[in-house]
Amino acid sequence: MNILVDGRAFCASSAGISTVLRCVLQSWGNQYPKEVLYVILPKERVGSIRNTEFPPNVKWLESKSLVFKYLPNLVYLLLMVPYYIFKYKISVYYTPVPCLPFFIPKKVKTIIEINDVVNLEYKDTMAWSNKLANALLFNRSMKKADVIWSISEYTKKKVEEYFPKRRCNEIFVGCATDRTLYKKLDISLETKIELKNKFGVKDKFILFVGSLEPRKNLPFLLDIIPEIYREAGIQLVVVGAKGWKNSAIRTKVMDALFPQESTIFCGFVPNEELVMLYNIADCFVSSSLNEGFGLPQLEAFLCGCPVITSANSAMIEVAESKKGGYLIEGYNKEEWIKKIINVVREQPSVDIHQFDKYNWDSIVKELRKSRIEES
Repeated sequence: MNILVDGRAFCASSAGISTVLRCVLQSWGNQYPKEVLYVILPKERVGSIRNTEFPPNVKWLESKSLVFKYLPNLVYLLLMVPYYIFKYKISVYYTPVPCLPFFIPKKVKTIIEINDVVNLEYKDTMAWSNKLANALLFNRSMKKADVIWSISEYTKKKVEEYFPKRRCNEIFVGCATDRTLYKKLDISLETKIELKNKFGVKDKFILFVGSLEPRKNLPFLLDIIPEIYREAGIQLVVVGAKGWKNSAIRTKVMDALFPQESTIFCGFVPNEELVMLYNIADCFVSSSLNEGFGLPQLEAFLCGCPVITSANSAMIEVAESKKGGYLIEGYNKEEWIKKIINVVREQPSVDIHQFDKYNWDSIVKELRKSRIEES
């Protein structure tokens, strides 16, 4: 069986979708070596993906033509998918975002993965290009896909709510992260000190991983970190949040009353260093307003880092009733401050065996068995 895969996520800096797609391809390729996964790439793969090992049955369809060099990635995809389906006798088309190009033959089984419904619930936060793509393709893809793959029960319920009429009745649910990367490490005291010195960490710190999207709710943490720092000397390390200096966050951070040393903006951090930060952080904190899954929370847990997170959306699924996990209802500042300080001081342990179900091999095998083999 030949499978065509939308690989656009590999043409940009590493993010959640890219991580999930990489893990799916590695697991699928290793478990089903006789199947060929052709990955369509409008541009070159970013360095982190080029340097990653994939099974030999993962084949790269990377654009080499100068004619297509300046085309938007989506336009390239729409043009080339029908051609590649014909050329490589494709049986299954899989995309990690709800985007089905036109003119896919009915005999080709289509699988779309949906990570969240932010484009429906937070429309004002979307870039115009995303809004246009959603208007053209999102609704159509959700209704026409043969298989819908949701990364959480929460997102599944949202799909059922927004799209009661669709071809795919039974939505598949499953997500994980790279367990070969995100795990507990034996880090020496000397290495911990070196890492903290590199990022400017004095002693205790809480970790935030995310973007500047309004739903990530980073300003809330910035509102409470001054008191946390003054009372307990705990710093906030922010990974991601690219471009914060050009946002409203700058005004907050540059205020004369804001203790500058309380917050460290790291920008992009390579996965290898992020894993180490998860391992040495005193706590991972997310005050997000909505998440389709909660990938950073799971990554932190697997690294043995306690997690404090908002009690909403899919984050509940990841953290509820977990040893070392704490959910907070609402955004009462005093409650968050107290909980963060207490968790950092008490240093609760995390049982990583609570997360055994988050395993890519099992998820891919079940998807393959229940949604593809049955046809």
